[in-house]
Amino acid sequence: MQTDTAIGHLTSAETLGHLNEALASWPGVQPADIERVVRWASGLRDDLAALIAEINDPDEVRMTLAINYIELKSRWIALNTRMNYQNFRSGSCDTLTALRGTAISALIARVEEMLTQDDIDQITQFLAEPVRRAA
Repeated sequence: MQTDTAIGHLTSAETLGHLNEALASWPGVQPADIERVVRWASGLRDDLAALIAEINDPDEVRMTLAINYIELKSRWIALNTRMNYQNFRSGSCDTLTALRGTAISALIARVEEMLTQDDIDQITQFLAEPVRRAA
């Protein structure tokens, strides 16, 4: 994938465009929390776009997207685990954690669109491996 194509895809309005709306649907959410989480997700997106801007080789762009997909997906797994344990213990989860999980999901989906299905399958298998060994 070309550098300009990847940056354009990440920074387009569609990447986080519906995030405010999705976050606002959480019960009891405060506008300040939405703003905080949108800033956080935008920072993640902007950091990835800035990294890709440094790269001129399509193969390196693809590798960078894959590595960052692993990072984002790992963060999502950690957030999801936290939410599940909070729900199990108290019947609800921390709103900010849930908002971050929603926000990072939107970014993950956008990066996924730039990877091949084979890349996604291999990464998913890689991320599941520690769980398989522990079981």
